[in-house]
Amino acid sequence: MDFGERLKHLRESKELGVNQLALKSGVNASNISRLENGERKDPTFKTVKKLAKALGVSVSYFADEPSELLAITAKLDKDVPIEELGDIIDYIKK
Repeated sequence: MDFGERLKHLRESKELGVNQLALKSGVNASNISRLENGERKDPTFKTVKKLAKALGVSVSYFADEPSELLAITAKLDKDVPIEELGDIIDYIKK
């Protein structure tokens, strides 16, 4: 199961629509739709973190293969706040 499939499955299991998740997470609804439909496969760590928080899971929920971890962490903004680095390290370890 890839990132988009996991996201959609989790969102639906929480009985949330795309727009509801967008409001709850602060991630644009069209971005969520593109991720779920596989049109976009490279979410930033910031996006993953927002979605995970809104859905009540850890960021590691979304990746089960090292290649997925690398793809997501490679998209890190160069100005990641220091307090987020612990989350990033935990994510990579899992």
